Amino acid sequence: MITAEESVPPPALSAEKITTGYMDRVVIDDLSVDIRAGAITVLIGPNGCGKSTLLKALARLQPINSGRILVDGEDIHRQRSRDVARRLAILPQAPIAPEGITVGDLVARGRHPHNRIGRRDTSADDAAVVEALLATGCGDLVARPVAGLSGGQRQRVWISMALAQQTPHLLLDEPTTYLDVAHQMEVMDLLTDLNRTRGTTVVLVSHDLNHAARYADVVIAMKDGRICAGGAVADVITETNLRDVFGMTAHVGTHPVTGRPHVYPLGRHDV
Repeated sequence: MITAEESVPPPALSAEKITTGYMDRVVIDDLSVDIRAGAITVLIGPNGCGKSTLLKALARLQPINSGRILVDGEDIHRQRSRDVARRLAILPQAPIAPEGITVGDLVARGRHPHNRIGRRDTSADDAAVVEALLATGCGDLVARPVAGLSGGQRQRVWISMALAQQTPHLLLDEPTTYLDVAHQMEVMDLLTDLNRTRGTTVVLVSHDLNHAARYADVVIAMKDGRICAGGAVADVITETNLRDVFGMTAHVGTHPVTGRPHVYPLGRHDV
């Protein structure tokens, strides 16, 4: 007989009492959090609250001073970089492409963790690159230099590279930055498709509260390097929490189509 406790899968990623920061400034102190496997988790909070720092720490891009980061139950700092890259992909803010590189070559770099040193790309690698490019609407950009693309095009190309890595866990820091509304929706729908069809665990930082409300399974609200609230969308995106976390007045209603919470920020002239 399987009990309810036994049926819950272990976390995809965990931070256990981590402390980290930059130089002498501590950004996150003694923070613990579990990221649910197979879910879309969105980190929200004001600028400077530690969202991006936490995301980078989970991906081993940000050194920690104390505590542990676990991926699939194993200490991430005790694993080889190639093994980590096969388990999770991360798209940080404002990544920088090598000078002169084309879109196709950049996206193909997402396949490096799957290749042995000196081994040529296989047909499976080629297929993964093409699939990633088509999924983000970048198929016609494959021969273009990355440096000559618009900001929105570059963002979609970087997402393509992360998708080509084909990892079970995908971390993204504000993936809809620079995108117009239509492409924002395409990217969020794409992440939802990956989650639903492949079971990909998605963790993303977002400043768009309604993206969080619309697409997340779990929302984690941060302020001053700590977690203020975490859980289901309706439990976290509330008028009280928005006031406490962001210092903002808002009306939280119900979206007429999705039935999910919808945030209507209120300015001084609205109240």
